[in-house]
Amino acid sequence: MTGARHVPPLRTVHAAVTAYAERAPHDLALVQGGERVDYRTLTAAARVLAARLAGWGVRPGDVVPLLVPRGVHLIAVQLGVLMSGAAYATLDPRWPAGRVAAVLDQLDDPVVVGLTGGEPPGVTRTFDAAPLSVIAEGAGPGLPEPVRTGPDDPAMVFFTSGSTGVPKGVLVPHRAVTRMFGPGGLDGFGPGHITAQVAPGAWDMYAFELWGQLTTGGACVVVEENHLMPGRLRTLVADQGVDTVWLTTSLFNLIVDEDLDAFEGLGTLYVGGEKQSPRHVALFLDRFPGLPLWNGFGPAENCMLTTVHRMRPADSAAPAGIPVGVPVPHTTVVLLREDGSPAPRGERGEIVAAGPGVALGYLNDEARTRERFPVLELAGEKRRVLRTGDMGMVDDDGVLHYFGRRDRQIKLSGNRIELGDVEAAASAIPEIRTCAAVPRTGPGGTVTHILLVYTLVEGAGPAPRDIRKELTTRLPAYAVPARFEQVDELPLRDNGKVDLRALERRTG
Repeated sequence: MTGARHVPPLRTVHAAVTAYAERAPHDLALVQGGERVDYRTLTAAARVLAARLAGWGVRPGDVVPLLVPRGVHLIAVQLGVLMSGAAYATLDPRWPAGRVAAVLDQLDDPVVVGLTGGEPPGVTRTFDAAPLSVIAEGAGPGLPEPVRTGPDDPAMVFFTSGSTGVPKGVLVPHRAVTRMFGPGGLDGFGPGHITAQVAPGAWDMYAFELWGQLTTGGACVVVEENHLMPGRLRTLVADQGVDTVWLTTSLFNLIVDEDLDAFEGLGTLYVGGEKQSPRHVALFLDRFPGLPLWNGFGPAENCMLTTVHRMRPADSAAPAGIPVGVPVPHTTVVLLREDGSPAPRGERGEIVAAGPGVALGYLNDEARTRERFPVLELAGEKRRVLRTGDMGMVDDDGVLHYFGRRDRQIKLSGNRIELGDVEAAASAIPEIRTCAAVPRTGPGGTVTHILLVYTLVEGAGPAPRDIRKELTTRLPAYAVPARFEQVDELPLRDNGKVDLRALERRTG
């Protein structure tokens, strides 16, 4: 499976932003509260900050940690880091000090940037939070030009959960970000489009929301809340003209249940990060049949998205569940069996991605990098790939279906079970709003049974025995959960996905 032939050019992020600023300097780039920033002001402020970074000792190829709250100042200094030839790593100032220290320990004596006043531990250099228009006044002929870098050079670091509790840093190049935006790229980006910037700065979908627009001439509205709730979504669409939005599946489902009409006025909606709920997708498409609803799939190691699928009403009744679609531009996807041979259509295999979106590797973890980013022979050509650890199947139409993590595959009484299949079956029950299948283990670590933790649609009240009875018609007997627990809400991580580890700990 290979992405579209007519594809966006591979560029550096800052060159793409600067090029648009030169064409349309007064077009809107950013909004935060009452501050509205055009492209000229943003790029001028970034050049001032780039010069300051160079004066602090930042050099091309460095990784610069940023402990700056999400907002226009963070965006300007991120752009400034890229102009200096370095890469940035965005850390959340609200993280515990120990978590920040653990991340900084992965880097070699970096310049750590924060805002002046109340900066968190670890910050070595600060700049004042003056309006960007004031910072931009320092731009003049004496400032150095942005450092010339190429699409293959490092641009930014994203963080994913590590098995030890310390976030893993994923180093991505410029090309990984720009590969899917522009002519031939994804819908909803470019002049006239506005996205709500909600994702945490340490997450790859932050780049999707932000650089997807700024590299193509669109605009972003910074949302200071952690999650986009229905009332806030309504306000952003009505007052700020937001028309393109990314939501995690859990948040999409919540808004569908609580206030379906909150989506009124959107032009394009991307949903992903977790397996889609057929019921919620059907409800949305029945209410908004003409609003493009895209299922987006992909790990941070293959920056932002790997495949997309425009969801249709028929998808909600598909036996294999809602597909994740076809590769985004500049992306190739293959499925491999356990022995490394290609899996034919209709057979499950590990999803492997190749192309410009593949990350450069993990920060200071060569062993893990070699394991996840091997060089394989694909169609007679040796290519560096990402082994995602996700399981999928390509159907007869060449469309990819996702079946969950390989590491969420368990063995129970000798039977191999995909927990994602259990969740998909439970999600198809009309009364269930959200759910998660949690394996329970005995003293020796062997899985003894499956627990289904779930929330119900308002007004619904099936007993656990009723849910179990329904699941026996959808799953093999050995895969039906033995225990059921209803909760008011499933716990969410900062990125809006269900926190499976918290469930495992809480129900221990």
